[in-house]
Amino acid sequence: MDLKTLTSAVMEIAEDRGIPQEKVIKIIADAIASAYKKEYGKKRQKIIAKLNPKTGEVKFWQVKQVVTEDMILLEEEKPASAKATAGEEKIRFNPERHIMLEEAKKIDSKIKKEDELKIPLKTKEDFGRIATQTAKQVILQKIKEAEREEILKEYKSKEGEIVSGIVQRVEPESIFFDIGKTSGILPKSEQIPGE
Repeated sequence: MDLKTLTSAVMEIAEDRGIPQEKVIKIIADAIASAYKKEYGKKRQKIIAKLNPKTGEVKFWQVKQVVTEDMILLEEEKPASAKATAGEEKIRFNPERHIMLEEAKKIDSKIKKEDELKIPLKTKEDFGRIATQTAKQVILQKIKEAEREEILKEYKSKEGEIVSGIVQRVEPESIFFDIGKTSGILPKSEQIPGE
């Protein structure tokens, strides 16, 4: 992975969209994990990735929840009535998402019931066209979500205050205006009569 390109892209996205760099790095790591799962993973697997922005190195792990016999829904049990010992719902065991406590202890002796076990996966950097498209879509979607969150955080504190803006368009039921990083809508019910 070209480190200069990655670092400059992360900085540019963070600056342009007003998103913290750490969040952008996490978004890219999530997208790479999604592409890895699409290309090399199996259905129902939970795969995470960690991206080191200084080296450009990516590491992958499969995450499995540690379970015990009393947590597993047996074939003869009805899903709605089955409760685990602590009053929680029982789960349908899936070897791609769950691992028995005894097996998990062989990998990590300190692990407990309901913990998540991270199993290292072989690092691969060559992804097909479909996996690359998946990564691109995940990045675009999560960048938009993060941008929305940052704008909401900024303007939530201004709720109930008067803010100035530039009118963009007037319609019979509302006025649309630019208030900086986002657009605002002033419905007819909140407008001053005759304005």
